[in-house]
Amino acid sequence: MDMNNEELLLGRQLMAEHYPHVDIAEIEVIQGGGIKTVWKLRTSLGTVCLKRIRKSIPIVNFTTAAQAYLYEKGALVCGIIPTEAGGLYFVHEGYALVLYSWIEGSDLEMDKNPEHLYAGLKGLAQFHQDSVGFVPPDDCETYNRMGVWLEHYEKMLGELKQWKSKAEVEVKLETEVETGVAMDNSQFYKLYLSTVDEMIYRAEEAIRLLDCSCYTEWVSSIGEYGYLCHQDYGKGNALQTDTGVYVLDLDNLTYDIPIRDVRKLVTKRIEQLGNWDLEEIERMIRCYESILPLTQGQKEILYIDLLFPHKYYGYVKNPFKKGEPGELKKLMKNYQFDLEALPALRLVLNING
Repeated sequence: MDMNNEELLLGRQLMAEHYPHVDIAEIEVIQGGGIKTVWKLRTSLGTVCLKRIRKSIPIVNFTTAAQAYLYEKGALVCGIIPTEAGGLYFVHEGYALVLYSWIEGSDLEMDKNPEHLYAGLKGLAQFHQDSVGFVPPDDCETYNRMGVWLEHYEKMLGELKQWKSKAEVEVKLETEVETGVAMDNSQFYKLYLSTVDEMIYRAEEAIRLLDCSCYTEWVSSIGEYGYLCHQDYGKGNALQTDTGVYVLDLDNLTYDIPIRDVRKLVTKRIEQLGNWDLEEIERMIRCYESILPLTQGQKEILYIDLLFPHKYYGYVKNPFKKGEPGELKKLMKNYQFDLEALPALRLVLNING
C-alpha cells in the first residue's frame, strides 16, 4: 500500500473515532508525506479540513484557544469543529489534530501582486486588531516576544561579533590546509570578515535607536495580553473572500507588537522591487493604518526594525551555528540588501553621517 492510501485510510479512521457524527462523502490528502498532514473532506457538515500539527500539545492548547476566541469574536479565521468529546483537538500518536471549516477564496499572491499585498496588509491589520484581549488558558505554553526586542537585538549583535572572531581564527588555520572543502570555507569566512563590520554598525544603530524610542512605553501600554502576531503571514496564509481577507494557519501565533508581521511583508516587497523605495514602504504602512492606526513613534520602530540586518544575520547563522556550507553569492545578496537600507532610512530615522 502506498503512502497516499495509508494516509487516506488513517484520515477516515481518525474521523470515525473522533467525529462519528460527521458523514464523509469524499476525502483527499492535500499535504502529506510527513508529520504535518492535511486532509480535505466533503462531509455532512460541508467541506472541512483535518490537519495534523507539528507542535507540542501545550502550544496547540494556546493556538487553538486563540483561534476559537478570534472566531467567536467575528474575526475572519477558520472555525474549529469540536470533537465528539467537545475538544478543540484530539491527540494521535503524540500529535494534535484539528478539524477546521474550509474557506473558499482566492490566494493573495502578496509576493507578486502589489494590489494583493495592499489587501493583505489591511487583512493583517484587522487580524491584529481582533486579536487583542485573548487570555490564554492555564494549561498551555505561549509564544511571547513582548518587550524582548532590545535583548534579542543585542543577542544577535553579540553573535555577529563572536562569529567574526571565529572566522578570523578559521581563516588563519585554513590557510595551511589545501583540501577543496577547507578552501571553500575559507572563502566564505573571508567574505564574512569583509562584510560583517558594516552589519555590526547597522545592528548597533538599531539598538541605539530602539533604546531611545517609545518601544518600552508601547509594550507597557499594551499590557500582558495584547496583539497576536502570525509570524508567517504571506502567500498561502491569506485568502480573499467576498467578506474580506481570511487569515489561515495560526500554528505559530505569538504575543508581540503588531509591526513584527508588517516588517516581514515590507522586506519581501523590497526584495521584489530590488531597491529600498521609501515611498512604497510608506504606501504599505498607510494601507495597514487604514485599519489599525500607528503613532509616529510606533512607525519609527518599524523603520528601526527594517534597519536591523535581519536578512544578513538570518543567512550567516546557519553556516556558523549548524556547520552548513556557506554560499558566497547568497551571503553577498543578503549583505547588499541590508547595506542599502541605511541610505533609504537615514532621513526618516534622523541618522547622521
